[in-house]
Amino acid sequence: MKIIIVGCGWLGQQLALPLQQDGHQLYVTRRSADVLTNLPTAMSGFVLDLRQPDLTQNQQWLALFHDALVLCAIPPGRGETGNNYQTSLQNLYQLMVQAKSTAVIHFSSTGIYLGCTGKVDESSELCSQHPRVQLLYAGEQALQQFPHCITVRLAGLMGPGRHPGHSVAGKTLSNPDGAVNMVHALDILEAVRTLIADNTWLSGLYNLSCPAPITREEFYLRAAELAQTEMTFICDATQSRRVLAEKFSLRFDFKYRFSSAIDALTYCF
Repeated sequence: MKIIIVGCGWLGQQLALPLQQDGHQLYVTRRSADVLTNLPTAMSGFVLDLRQPDLTQNQQWLALFHDALVLCAIPPGRGETGNNYQTSLQNLYQLMVQAKSTAVIHFSSTGIYLGCTGKVDESSELCSQHPRVQLLYAGEQALQQFPHCITVRLAGLMGPGRHPGHSVAGKTLSNPDGAVNMVHALDILEAVRTLIADNTWLSGLYNLSCPAPITREEFYLRAAELAQTEMTFICDATQSRRVLAEKFSLRFDFKYRFSSAIDALTYCF
């Protein structure tokens, strides 16, 4: 199958080589050329700036995206204006329509539940007054216009080169009894493989997060121990949210490799 990873940053790099090894025809895009220099042999990389107008008039892009499964891994980014993010995804939608792409898997974020407390799932009402929620929701809506769009809201990312013990080194964290919501890159890869094998491309919205309930204190203390770093907690009564992700498992008979985020920590070096 022809697969294009649009926005091939850390997550895209975790997916690209295994999918190519599965026998798929892999293409990746980034906004600048310098980050495409370290691609594996036989993998094609292209500079694609989705902020540019008239992409649908470019025959190169129309040919590339024709009959392709598109994995959209463009992050909103803290340095990115909301208008650029939304414009990029809107332009991607138009390009896929014009090129007659097969389907799109959009990697969104469980950060869209910001402001929610307790257990949340795909049907939870969003706190739309938060600018970050507005941004993520607008991005989802842009791509959900496509007839075959599967939106996957990813919990906190972890995997090789992205160890939680390093990210909290030297920090003081709050809410020790709150829930931690994380997902390993290997489980994201298996979710993509599951969707490819299913091959129905029915539009849907799914959370992806390690299903076992773990407290922030349990998780980050173990993460710091494994990474040989130090961090501390302050005791407070901050409310937290736990992301439920049973919908994807039930729909596709999917089983997480790492049911517990703690079990995934040793696979992040």
